[in-house]
Formats: sequence, structure tokens, C-alpha cells
Amino acid sequence: MDNEKNVLFLYKKMKSTAVIKVLRKALRYAIIAITVLVTAFIALLIYLQQTDYQPAPSEKIIVKNTAKKTKIEKQDLTLLIWNIGYCGLDKKMDFFYDGGTQVRPDAISFQKNLNGVFQFLSENDSVDFIMLQEVDTAARRSYYANQLSVFSQALLNYSFSFATNYNVKYVPVPLFKPMGYVVSGITTFSRFAPTSCVRYAYPVNYSWPMKLLMLDRCFMLQRYQLSNGKELVLINLHNSAFENADMLRQYELWMLRGFLLTEYANGNYVIVGGDWNQNPPSYEKLIFNSGYVKKQGTPMIPKDFVPNNWQYAFDKKTPTNRDVNTAYQRGITPTTIYDFFITSPNIVVDRVKAINCNFEFSDHQPVYIHVRLDQSALSGCSEDCLQEISLLKDSIKMQKDKAPKKWVKKKK
Repeated sequence: MDNEKNVLFLYKKMKSTAVIKVLRKALRYAIIAITVLVTAFIALLIYLQQTDYQPAPSEKIIVKNTAKKTKIEKQDLTLLIWNIGYCGLDKKMDFFYDGGTQVRPDAISFQKNLNGVFQFLSENDSVDFIMLQEVDTAARRSYYANQLSVFSQALLNYSFSFATNYNVKYVPVPLFKPMGYVVSGITTFSRFAPTSCVRYAYPVNYSWPMKLLMLDRCFMLQRYQLSNGKELVLINLHNSAFENADMLRQYELWMLRGFLLTEYANGNYVIVGGDWNQNPPSYEKLIFNSGYVKKQGTPMIPKDFVPNNWQYAFDKKTPTNRDVNTAYQRGITPTTIYDFFITSPNIVVDRVKAINCNFEFSDHQPVYIHVRLDQSALSGCSEDCLQEISLLKDSIKMQKDKAPKKWVKKKK
């Protein structure tokens, strides 16, 4: 009997020892795995910090000049704005940043979107100025296609320039299908050659390390010589999005306002357009065409952003942006107006129209505008306005211009 007890005791002891060994082994592997993950995470942060894109407050942008006209002789001008969503946010797509799960479409769908945008631009090659946002020049999400180069083939007689606003070597989210490498920005095509082109950086207030992964927002300002000795100042922008960017949007508007008022006070003609990621001031009163669901509760530009004699130019019945938390369903998916123009008082807006593409190739729709430069209008502003401009100038400290950085396309 005692022998049986001894054998049972030894068996239990051996079994307990084996379990402990297994647990110790599992714990050791777990510690190794955690150490590897933590080390990899720290290494990634160091890499992103060392390669972080840090543009100067103002940078001269190289203009690829194929336009033959160096001076604008006419009063009537046409413009088009479109956030093309890197040709990756077609009507079947959702997007992980906005509650969806996807980053990019399959390769066949992407090529269809790229071809669709190319065809649209080709068919509108009589428009004087075409201002695009979310144009990728080298990014995993768009299969490393240089979209700037592609679209320049659709607009052969245009000058064009590109301002980077997203340059991250590796975006590690979403975890199991990360966005990866991305270089993207805004571009302006013009039938006229600008006398200058400058990228102006918006302020950034994302905390570290989030700021290493986010866009470095900016606007691109181009100057064109007019026959009356003044300048047309054209601004292409893509302002901050996402719910946590309310303060950034305020900073961006405050900074932009100083440029607009200053240029008009100098007697120039000012047009600014693009993706504002905010609604125009009268948005709550709008009634969309049948088939569109109007989104409520979106951020709106303050009514006093510009003086009352400036114009907001947008289509009051056709939305330009749709939610991307799910695929697009007409009559179900919420839609809104984020893409529009603002023009100075010496410009007459004759026509503005959002072009209904049914969100086929992008989560945004293009907006077309026809304007007339009113050379009989009095340019300038009141003494109070000039004092406000002076205060803005004192508050915005710009560094000296420096040569633009050249980005190398990543190998596949």
C-alpha cells in the first residue's frame, strides 16, 4: 500500500514538474514575442521620426511648364476642382479611417478608377484651371502609380505643379493590412504659365507619435499675370478632416484668411478652391436633389470668415462628398458639400455646377465654375480691414523660401 502511495506521489510530482516546465517554456516564448514586438515598434517609431516629412512654412514649387500663354488676356475663366481620392475610393469602397475596413480596392478596380479620372480630364481639357486633391505619386494604396504623370498626359498643353501634403514611409494601420508607404498631394493644371508657385504649410497640432502618421496639410498659391497689370491669385487647398481636427480647421482658416484679404487689398483677383472638409455657411438651408441624403451635423465655415462682399460658389442642390464608412448607396448614404470656391469681390461668378458622377471613381464629385474678372470693380478694403491684415501679418512668421525636396519613387 505504501508503495502504491509512493508511486502515485512520484507520478503527481512528475506531472506537476512537466506542467511547470510547459508553463515556463510558454512564458519564455511569450516574453520573447513581446520583446520582439516592443523592439519592432520602437524601431518603427525611430525610423518614422528620422524620415518624418518636415516642410518649411513656405517653399517654392517647381512648375512643369508646357502652357504657351504667359499672360491672361481674357476676362472669362473656367475652373474645376476635384478630390480624386487617390483613385481608390470608388462607390464600392469604404475606408478604415472613417469607420470602414478597407484601404484600397483590388488592382482591377483601381485601374478602372484611374482610367475613369483620366477620361474625365481628357474630356474637360478646355477648362482653364484644374485643381486636384489626393493625387498619389508613389503609394502602396494606389499600386505605386504616378498619377501626376498619368494625368499630365491627359492635359498636354497645361502647366502643372504639385505640393506634397502626405509623405510617410510606412503607415502601420490598419494592423493586418497596413496602408504602408504613401506620397500624395495637391496639383494644379493650368492653360497659363504662372509667374510663381509657393507651398504654404498649415500648422500641425497632432501629438507625438500620431503626427508622424498624419498629413502635413498645406495650400498651394499660384500667381498669374493679367493684362491690366494686376495678378490672379489662385489657391488650391485640402484642409483637415476627421472629427478630432476641429482646432486644426480653425487654425487653417485663420491663416488662410490673412492671405486672401492681403491679396485683395493689393488689388489682385483671388480664387480659392478645393476640399475644405467643411460646409459653406448657408449649408443648413440647402435642399439637395432627389436621390441624395443630406448629412447633418458637419462642421461649417464661420459666416464672418470673409467679408460679405466675397462670394461662396457652390452647387446648392448637388452634394460633392459622401460618407465612406460603407459602400455608396444612392438614397441611403449621407452626402454633403465640402468642395467649393471662394472668390474676391472683383470677380463675378456666372455659373457653378457640381458634376454628378454618382461617386463612380471617387468619394468626391467635381465642381465646375465660370467666372468673369470685373476690371471696373474697386479693389481694396476698409481701414479696419487693413489693420486686421497687419495684425495677421505680424502673427504669421514665415521662414525664408527653400528649394523643394525631390521624392524618389519607391520600387515595387
